[in-house]
Amino acid sequence: MRLWCLPLIFFVLLSSCAHQPAPTSSSAVASEEDYNAFIVHNTVKTNHYSGFHQTFQADMTILSNEVQSTQLKQRAAYLQWDSKQLQTERDKMLQENSAYAKFFLRFYSPVRDYDDLHKGKSIWRIYLEVSGRRLEGKVKKMPDKFVDIKTLYPFFDHFSTAYEVTFSLPMVTLESKPCKVTLTSSLGSSEFAFPVQD
Repeated sequence: MRLWCLPLIFFVLLSSCAHQPAPTSSSAVASEEDYNAFIVHNTVKTNHYSGFHQTFQADMTILSNEVQSTQLKQRAAYLQWDSKQLQTERDKMLQENSAYAKFFLRFYSPVRDYDDLHKGKSIWRIYLEVSGRRLEGKVKKMPDKFVDIKTLYPFFDHFSTAYEVTFSLPMVTLESKPCKVTLTSSLGSSEFAFPVQD
């Protein structure tokens, strides 16, 4: 082997090592299969029909501290956050969860006019029942790109709308007691009971 090749080989090896992404503290990231199973386990699905005609479909995922922490780890992995960014996002999540309980809602209706949960004059109302209390939820349409929503919620599709439903009570309240969310309108009602029973 010629000696002039050695510096070139050394340079190539050194430069390839220098471009490795910095490790994040998300080393305990679940595999795609395990993550999807975990999200599905924390989701309740419903289909509502009037006779033979489908009126709406709705899937609701409880965004418990465990679910949101797992999602943060997934996002940290694919966005290559460093440990500081991950900790900042986790602190923000815990602060929000100390005041609010959140759910993800995938909604589909064959009639687009009925897919208006986020509007002030919506035909829909959504309620949470826990420990004898009944609270009305606030619904916000999620502005995220389809690919980002699909990555976090594997059952999401192009025909559906993604919503975030918020209730004014700490998330920990729902993690220690059973609760029920009711989605209702003149089209019909669906109930989502948590924790999800196997």
